[in-house]
Amino acid sequence: MSGTEKLQVQSLHDELEDCKSHNKVLTILAGEVSTILDEIAKTDEARSICRIMGEDAGRRLGKSTKKRFGAIAKVEEALDLLMYRTGLLRGYGIEIDHIEDGTIYINVLNCFVRDILKDRKLTTASPLCGITCGYIKGALNELTGKDVDVEVVYGDVNGICREKIVIK
Repeated sequence: MSGTEKLQVQSLHDELEDCKSHNKVLTILAGEVSTILDEIAKTDEARSICRIMGEDAGRRLGKSTKKRFGAIAKVEEALDLLMYRTGLLRGYGIEIDHIEDGTIYINVLNCFVRDILKDRKLTTASPLCGITCGYIKGALNELTGKDVDVEVVYGDVNGICREKIVIK
C-alpha cells in the first residue's frame, strides 16, 4: 500500500471514529430528552409530543416521495416503496408480517429509537417510541392520501417490535 493510500485509509478511519462519537452523543441526548419529557409532562403528553414530531417528519418524507413517484393508492404498496425503493426509512428495518381484515401488521426489526432505549436502559413504554409510529403514519397519510393510524402491538427493546397500520 502506498503512502497516499495509507493516509486515505487513516483519514476514513478517523472520520468513522468521529461519526461514532457523534452518534453516541446524539443517543445520550435523545435519551435525556425522553427522560425529561417524562418528568415534566405526563407520559401520555410526552408520547403525544414525540408522535407529533414523528408525524411531521413523516409527512415531509411522504411529500418528497410523492413528488418523485406519484401518489400510491394502496397502503401496503406505499409502505413497500418507502422500505425498499427509496432508502428513506434509513435507521429502520421493517417487514410486512401479514395483512388481516384491512390491517397491516409489520415487524420493526431495526430502529434507531430502540438503539437509544437500549443505551439509556429505557423500555419501549418510553415516549420516544411514538416517534416511529408517527413517522410511518405521517409518511403513509401523505403518500396515499388515506387516513391511517399506526399502533404498537408489542414492543421489545432487545428484539422485534410489532406494530399495526389501521386504514380508517
